[in-house]
Amino acid sequence: MRRSLCLMISLVMGSLSCSPADSSPASLKTNVRRTSRLAQFCDDAKTNTKVDSATVDLSFIDRKGNRVDLKEFRGKKNIVLVVTRGYSGHLCPYCTAQTAQLIAQYGEFAKRGAEVLLVFPGPKDNLEKFILGAEESADNESTPFPVLLDENFAAVDKLGIRGELAKPSTYIIDKQGRIRFAYVGATISDRPSVKAMLTQLDETKTKR
Repeated sequence: MRRSLCLMISLVMGSLSCSPADSSPASLKTNVRRTSRLAQFCDDAKTNTKVDSATVDLSFIDRKGNRVDLKEFRGKKNIVLVVTRGYSGHLCPYCTAQTAQLIAQYGEFAKRGAEVLLVFPGPKDNLEKFILGAEESADNESTPFPVLLDENFAAVDKLGIRGELAKPSTYIIDKQGRIRFAYVGATISDRPSVKAMLTQLDETKTKR
């Protein structure tokens, strides 16, 4: 029931944000801020897709142009891999809202020995604009975790989450490289909440 309610809210909120009547920069910034305040993601999100662990042996490019392989974290940290939609001509307010919430609660992930890796699919042209929008929504806090580029949608395609751009998706990978949680959104606003991610991390500690 709770899952159905979350999806219903996602559908309604998504329809309101997909086609803003005024697409000027000022109105889009206002829309991002409003959605960041209103966005309520699913607290009881459970794995809804099956992914082979070998699929997440992925590589990305960081903001400085350096290659980042997920294998680098093996044996060191759990990974919370959050894939945003990318850039569709304007900033996705749900992507910035989700990123702002991750920024605000990053300390809780660190306490659990986890690293958040946020993926921005597509070319880097709009990456800094996206990060600034998210940081503004997070009361101008700096982004404390790596933001990675998937420039040619290679990782998105390997994960099978290509939609109009990328479907918003979240994966939790433990220190041994095993996938403990995999959630692909049915709509642009259908995403696990920070609370749901932390719950999954806590369960990962108890299930060896």
